[in-house]
Amino acid sequence: MRAPPRRGAAPWDLGAGPSRNASGLRLSLAALADPTRRTLFELLAERPRPVGELARRLPVSRSAVSQHLRLLKEAGLVVDRPEGTRRVYQLSPEGLDALRAYLDQFWSKTLAAYKTAVEQPSADSE
Repeated sequence: MRAPPRRGAAPWDLGAGPSRNASGLRLSLAALADPTRRTLFELLAERPRPVGELARRLPVSRSAVSQHLRLLKEAGLVVDRPEGTRRVYQLSPEGLDALRAYLDQFWSKTLAAYKTAVEQPSADSE
């Protein structure tokens, strides 16, 4: 049974894990569970964008987009930089690397299981 979120924690925070990496990974996956944040993530995968441009692409307010971006930033998936009077967001290479490493382990296990299954002699070939 999962422990309830810490007092004051974001509702999508799945709680503290045994290490910073595990906790960060949980935050990343939880952040991407929301369809609006996933859309923002996909738009930022194309290229860096300012908040206003992102807000024009979504059916939510600019304020809501800023809140979603804040959560993606806290999850380590995006970074921002000032550009004049606006902030430009882009995907975080470090956050993507951690997410990819996590997902790659499943791909590796699946390929290994497939290799084992293919290399087993079939009943027909005996």
